[in-house]
Amino acid sequence: MSFIRHPYVLASLIALALLVWILSGVGQTPEQAKSATASPEAKATEVTARKVAAETVVREVNLYGRTQPDRMATLRAEVKGRVLEVLVERGARVRAGQPLLQLHQRDLPQQLARAQAELKQRQIDFDASNKLAQQGLQGRLRQAEVETELVKARAEVKRLELDLDHTTVRAPFDGVFNERFVEQGDYLGIGDKVGTVADLDPLVVNAEITEIDVVGLSVGQKAYATFIGDQPVNGEVRYIASVSTEGTNTFRIEVALPNPDGRLRAGKSTELYLPLDARKAIYITPALLALDELGNLGVKTVESDVVRFLPIEVVKADGDGIWTGGVPDEVTLITIGQGFVRDGDAVSVQYEGANQ
Repeated sequence: MSFIRHPYVLASLIALALLVWILSGVGQTPEQAKSATASPEAKATEVTARKVAAETVVREVNLYGRTQPDRMATLRAEVKGRVLEVLVERGARVRAGQPLLQLHQRDLPQQLARAQAELKQRQIDFDASNKLAQQGLQGRLRQAEVETELVKARAEVKRLELDLDHTTVRAPFDGVFNERFVEQGDYLGIGDKVGTVADLDPLVVNAEITEIDVVGLSVGQKAYATFIGDQPVNGEVRYIASVSTEGTNTFRIEVALPNPDGRLRAGKSTELYLPLDARKAIYITPALLALDELGNLGVKTVESDVVRFLPIEVVKADGDGIWTGGVPDEVTLITIGQGFVRDGDAVSVQYEGANQ
């Protein structure tokens, strides 16, 4: 049978369907009718989480610098003369006052002997003049002249003694005779370079620290340094600049490293670690970090099956993860599914290691 040829049949079927639909609502309350027509409640998002306890972590700053001698002196000739003998080889360890070079003394010993003899004569003259003055037989002018001659003789003896002593070039302090600029037979004038002595105990590391981190630093604070090819060494901060380096807003610091055996060398690249303070933090992988709508860095946690975004601060980092501070002592951290939920969303939580 065709519905087009018999339209009254199609109209009867539509009327019957409407009657059945109307009768189906008879006997239902408005709430039941609303419940029947409403869409089913959305299912909570499933996430995986684990409980993480905060630990005490020491925050530290990492700096780069170079080792330098504690002090270095350039030795120069204080008297003229020929190099008679080289007493210490380059690179040798020396003690304060140890002879390094010997210059020819020329006629200095003879000049000193003459000056000493003249000093004795001037002393005799002064003593005699003083006795005469006490007896009233010597004028004050003559007495002053004799005293002046005595002072001149003493000064001449002292000058020659110093010149004679300076013919021996000595180490000014304990260290290493690092460089020598002369050889045996060279003639030196006053002021000519002889060599350098470097004090390597302690060894000093110079570095620059930012204006943020310098606030937590103090003189005497512990530090440790690592080098390429050497074992780490513990030291301490001995100097912090009070004025920043122009153009960088960083502050120069010095870390002293004990080096009694001279094993460590100056001029090596150094990595410094300076502990600043202790904080509570949790250890996470970078994959668990998230950003909120304002761009704040944080993590997503669960409280009573509701997502909470916690802003964090990075305390320290290593090759595998980071220690983040600014969190409670214990948090339920979302580890899987954090990318599909936002702060305030209701979630169904499954804990890591649980069957359900």
